[in-house]
Amino acid sequence: MLRSSLASAALGSWLVLGASATTQQVPQQSPAPPAQGQPQPPPPKPVFRTGAELVRVDVAVLDRKGVPVPSLTADDFELQEDGVSQEIRTFQFVQNTGQVDQNDDISLTIRSRSHAAAEAAKDNVRLFLIFWDEYHIGQMVSATRARGYLTQFVRTAFGPTDIVGFMDPLTPIDAISFTRDRLELAEHVRKLVGRSGVYVPTRSAVEDAHLQQGDVERLRSEVTMSAVKSAAVHLGGMRDGRKAIILISEGLRGIQRDATTLMTDLTRAANDNNTAIYAIDPRGFGQSRFPSLWESIAAETGGDYFRSNDLEQSFRKVVVQSSGFYLLGYSPFERRLDGRFHKIKVRVKPSGLEVRARSGYWAPSVAEIERARVKAAEAELPPDIVRALSELPASNARRTIDFWLGTALDGGRPAVRMAWVPRGGAPPGGPRPALVTAVATRGDTRLFDGSVDPAGASFAVPPGPLKVTVSVQDSTGDVIDRDVRMIDVPDPAGPALWITSPALFRAQNIREYRGLDRGPNAMPFPGREFERTDRLVIRFEVHGAAASASKVSARMMSKWGKDLTELPLSPRTSSDGPYELELPLTTVARGEFLIAISAGSGADSARALVPIRVVR
Repeated sequence: MLRSSLASAALGSWLVLGASATTQQVPQQSPAPPAQGQPQPPPPKPVFRTGAELVRVDVAVLDRKGVPVPSLTADDFELQEDGVSQEIRTFQFVQNTGQVDQNDDISLTIRSRSHAAAEAAKDNVRLFLIFWDEYHIGQMVSATRARGYLTQFVRTAFGPTDIVGFMDPLTPIDAISFTRDRLELAEHVRKLVGRSGVYVPTRSAVEDAHLQQGDVERLRSEVTMSAVKSAAVHLGGMRDGRKAIILISEGLRGIQRDATTLMTDLTRAANDNNTAIYAIDPRGFGQSRFPSLWESIAAETGGDYFRSNDLEQSFRKVVVQSSGFYLLGYSPFERRLDGRFHKIKVRVKPSGLEVRARSGYWAPSVAEIERARVKAAEAELPPDIVRALSELPASNARRTIDFWLGTALDGGRPAVRMAWVPRGGAPPGGPRPALVTAVATRGDTRLFDGSVDPAGASFAVPPGPLKVTVSVQDSTGDVIDRDVRMIDVPDPAGPALWITSPALFRAQNIREYRGLDRGPNAMPFPGREFERTDRLVIRFEVHGAAASASKVSARMMSKWGKDLTELPLSPRTSSDGPYELELPLTTVARGEFLIAISAGSGADSARALVPIRVVR
């Protein structure tokens, strides 16, 4: 869920409640072999006895070439907490190369932030965040060198399912954009700059304040440390599994007095949120060096520190090390909710292997757990808001079309309607959509299979969940885009109150507004991005036994679900006709919003949400 990272720092990865992951037990005595001539049965897959509370440790075991070793068993590991040996109760080797599983319906293109969060939460997806510490990267040699290697890295090193984001010390958490588009990543790298020792021009009011307060280097280092900590907590809110921050920095300066406190605070946040920090010094060898705080932080969080003339090899090691690790779980012999740090030490018996694991964990106190639960409950977004926001494409998504999928009634029977338009802002010379096809299935039954005309398409369908796979072809017949959508088709005789999918129409000028098709079969505008000069018309119907007595209203909300203003509904032309509202965007600021349509009658209620993005 969005914003769940508020609770992660307190709870972290210390408690694994009701653990049920596939595990491998410490080898036991083998059963007697079968009689001769009988087929050999597959080896048993015992499952560990699991308690309600486990400490989970991700352990990377590397050979002399830095490649993960997948062949170890639980007996090959020794694990201690605070110097006391612990019984390994769950054991699993997790391997993920970022490749697409042929049986997975994964939608590779990231459509929105909420879609990125949903994809990142999957076990077979790796999550990386590249942190460019521009405050501590030289403007000329270091920046140029790092950009060159980083460009090649983002274009070639990641797998198709890997999700990657960028951040710098002044990037707000809610502005981080995650993507799988390698060209988009390379374009982001091209814009990166180094600003070590460069104080003007400033980027924000924060930097203006730095100049006024003096001791700019100390303040910049504190901002960097705080931003990396926030990034670790944010990643922890996106998924429970292992994450990696790839930090590019020459090292911090001016914080010797507060270094221990800041380092401890950051390390705790990273370990609580199962985030390994990999620090890379862009300068390489050849210059005098002071010990780097990043080296200690990387070691404490199970990551690595690279200072090499071969930056390409350094970058690639991060991805290689993330491709395979062991997941160990144990229950401390002494359960402690004491709010203190407990040191973890992991060793392997085979020689010549390198072990990387977090150095320990901070056990939450009872008060911390309760505060975290309260914050999580307050910050949790309703599921319908999360689903609605997932319909917004990422502002820089390389989609070829905007596609709309909605439900309606056609002669009293439920129907699905589809419409599409070429997506605006496509790069010159890029692929152009020529044919759009859709396949609608429910289980193994195919309910629709055909082309979707630019004027739209619709088909009758029984109530229930529906999966719609959309394919876009260019003029040569090559598939240039693909998307998978899920939709629930309501039962007209079921709920006492329900709302058809709101149909949205756009007018960019007076002539278009006067010429809008207001007929029942008019196909809506599929896009969700608009300019402030646009005027929107939204139409919907309310059905069900309680529809005639229901009170219907519409409001504009922020993307966090906060009410902003009520939207007036136009008078209906008939008692059973559609509702309609008009929304001029001239008074709406840039950003993402929700139009919430509600109907209520006694104990019965229904709500439909329309997400929009105002771009300028």
